[in-house]
Amino acid sequence: MAISAADTFDPSSSDLASVRFAALAGLRARGPVVFVPAIGAWAVTGYRAVREVLADPARFPSGGTYRPDHLPAAALAVYPADGALWRHSMVSSDGAHHRRLREPMARAFTARRVHALGPAVTADADGLLQRLFRAGESTVDLYRRFVQPLPARTIARSFGLSVEEAARFTAWSDAFLVPQVPGLPEAAYVQAARQFAEFDAYVRDTVRGDLRGIGDGIIRTLVESGRHGGHDLTEDELVGDIANVVFAGHETTVSSLSNAFVRLLRDRDLWAGLAAGSVPVADLAEELLRVDTAGIGLFRTTAGPVRLAGVDLPAGARLWVAFGAANRDPEVFAAPDVVDPGRSRTPPSVTFGHGIHACIGSALARLQVQIAITAVPRAFPTLHLDGGIAETPNFVIRSTPHLPVAR
Repeated sequence: MAISAADTFDPSSSDLASVRFAALAGLRARGPVVFVPAIGAWAVTGYRAVREVLADPARFPSGGTYRPDHLPAAALAVYPADGALWRHSMVSSDGAHHRRLREPMARAFTARRVHALGPAVTADADGLLQRLFRAGESTVDLYRRFVQPLPARTIARSFGLSVEEAARFTAWSDAFLVPQVPGLPEAAYVQAARQFAEFDAYVRDTVRGDLRGIGDGIIRTLVESGRHGGHDLTEDELVGDIANVVFAGHETTVSSLSNAFVRLLRDRDLWAGLAAGSVPVADLAEELLRVDTAGIGLFRTTAGPVRLAGVDLPAGARLWVAFGAANRDPEVFAAPDVVDPGRSRTPPSVTFGHGIHACIGSALARLQVQIAITAVPRAFPTLHLDGGIAETPNFVIRSTPHLPVAR
């Protein structure tokens, strides 16, 4: 009996990162919906099937699809499975609970607020690049010096917090990724739990306080709205909502930037075009976000027996909705592995999801990617990779957390 791609797909393998898209293509070649034993879930890899799942939370709910119950007892003793950061997340909730969390956040996360951040994000990018190389340095880590701090500063600004808090957001966001990486030492999960507890306490103290020192940002808008009857979120809901948006807004953008810069630093024609200002930045950013998807996949379940892309699934079936595979579906995107800034945006990618769970901060992420891929090549036209790189072996978030570069 032949061994299939589904049988050999192993999310815990250290080799996953290097063969990620080939593995996804192998799954997709078996069909748009195929069972993967290693994750105990049906991989939904076809573009149309992914959109169908995301558009119908009644048949394919997300509620309860991500729980920290697999973490060691020592970690759960530090931050429990019923903590606010786990229980109150838009990503893993549906129906009335999802609406309660999303609607106040959407009213605070306005297009006007995002647009107004543009000059500050540009100034932050320029400032970070001015300090990229210190005296005597020939090689630096672009990830640590630019890719990671830029979104952290942006998140701090958007929430009305001091940019001096940015480094703390980075540590807290890194901790959110730890439970998604299987096979780590127990100590790693315990340390992540400590970060969750610290993050919970920080947000809780902020929303309980008198808002002194909190600028005109999302936190002030949410807290004042609640105090004046604009919403009735509980303290736990407010803490979970804010913390999860901070994490998603930071980590997704950091991962998107790291993946984009790997590709751009390897493609000298694109790099030169960006340095010269001859490449359409907005179109290129969209294409980089499609081809090098940061959010590789999230989970859903089936509410009842359902037929999806010709496959009959039982009630309670676990689905891994593979955005990264859908964004390279050759039935939808011609030459799907090729970065083509001139590609039509119809149909759109599923990089930021679809339906009620579409990313609430997608405009802010796009803004940062556009500013970053403009600023770095123009500041350093000859910047190039100067050392090995490796992605994190993770089948939920794709990121390259080390980018050694020289000028």
